[in-house]
Amino acid sequence: MITGEYWKLQDDGALGKIDAAAVRLLSCGGVRIDHEEMLSVLEGAGCRVDRSGRRCFFPEKLIRDVLAHIGGKTCEKVELPAGWSPQTQLGHGGSYPHLLEWPSGRRRLATRHDVSDMAKMAHTLPEFGTVGKVLTCSQIDQRIEPLWNAVQLAQITDKRIGGGEIFYANNVEPLVQMGEILTGKPNDTSLVPSCDFFISPLILDGNQAECFLAKRRIGIINAPGTMPISGISAPVTIAGTVTVAVAELMAGWIMGYAVNPELPIWGIVSSGSLDMRTLAACFGSPEAMLQDATVVSLCRRLYGINVSAATGYVDCKRPGIEATFQKMLPLVGAPVGTGLQAGGDGLLSAGQDYSPVQHILDTEITEAVGRFWGSFEVSEETIGLELIESMLTSGQTNFLDTDHTLAHYKAEQWYPRWFDRSLWQGDAAEADAERKMLNRIDRYCKDAIERYEQPDVDTAKVAELRRVFVAAEQEILGTNVTCI
Repeated sequence: MITGEYWKLQDDGALGKIDAAAVRLLSCGGVRIDHEEMLSVLEGAGCRVDRSGRRCFFPEKLIRDVLAHIGGKTCEKVELPAGWSPQTQLGHGGSYPHLLEWPSGRRRLATRHDVSDMAKMAHTLPEFGTVGKVLTCSQIDQRIEPLWNAVQLAQITDKRIGGGEIFYANNVEPLVQMGEILTGKPNDTSLVPSCDFFISPLILDGNQAECFLAKRRIGIINAPGTMPISGISAPVTIAGTVTVAVAELMAGWIMGYAVNPELPIWGIVSSGSLDMRTLAACFGSPEAMLQDATVVSLCRRLYGINVSAATGYVDCKRPGIEATFQKMLPLVGAPVGTGLQAGGDGLLSAGQDYSPVQHILDTEITEAVGRFWGSFEVSEETIGLELIESMLTSGQTNFLDTDHTLAHYKAEQWYPRWFDRSLWQGDAAEADAERKMLNRIDRYCKDAIERYEQPDVDTAKVAELRRVFVAAEQEILGTNVTCI
């Protein structure tokens, strides 16, 4: 077991200054909320509302009272149980609009065929425990695309199905109905994401506010998200960006409390920094990591609320060394509490692209990191003192052919499938080694699609899913035009 305490990036005095600044932003500057009903709910909770400016001002007493009610007891101690598995299963989701092909490197909008292929791959490969909405299909009306996607996945796999992002509140109810059909559990919300992101600085648009209300009213965890970018949607300073992020999370928690005060609480931060040379928003920069880590630490230490950093949200555009660097960098925040995993899920280009090749690489990275956090057993058997002494007295130096090695090497050691641990293979081979590795992974993914065999899915459930989709499409679009 690994034990210890979280590191502190800043002392309590510094965090207190950020907290006070965030409260002032909410009470004096307010939040723009483009939704009349949400403004009315907050007005009823004690906020001052300027309807002409669509702005809500949160009294400091309300902020403090809500944080005291929803917060928990701060715990700075860490305990990681020992143990690891050589076979890690990653999630399968993300709602990415583009598929990045390999080896061409071509980036294109996802099609129906792509959605089907990626589901078949995830169904076939043991690396995936779920089959999720990894791609958003460009050929389907986006007002109903999450519903269509769920029906497609249910026809392809008997693994557990995962949902993806939604931007229209009228998707919530049919997705809950679909979840109930798939699992048999009442009010199953597994296909509905919990998080709702603000537009920085401190804006909640009408669609997102409508989704926020719909989710909270059916009991989905209150999980606001914040995504300020230093230098463009927040001050260029790390402290200023953290202040905006904390204020947005506070606002989201109060909004959820006003709708349903008994909802469980969570939050997510995925900040970025503006590169002044390229004017690109960078989510995989060390400054972004500092911002996210500080938000996570502050919310845990001051409010007793768990906030997750979206550590897999990175900027790299292609599989390779840059992607590996950016996906491993978030591990520097682990001692602060940002999470123990490297970035996964095949994400590239700040969530715009999905690469199955990168996804398999992410699995390899995740397994290696998991091995480290799994620690190791210390016992008379694992120390092997008698074995070492016998080797010393006999003058032997090779432990390879001992029974002890045979008995323990699989439990002690992790072996990569794709990364090359061989010795130098010559100049030409080594110069081309990374490309060849990526090509092998690409072939592995394509072979999985070709090997796919249709499982015995529950046809009655599929028929019910189709019925829900047809009814929802008719209600949302006013017609039925989508082939399912």
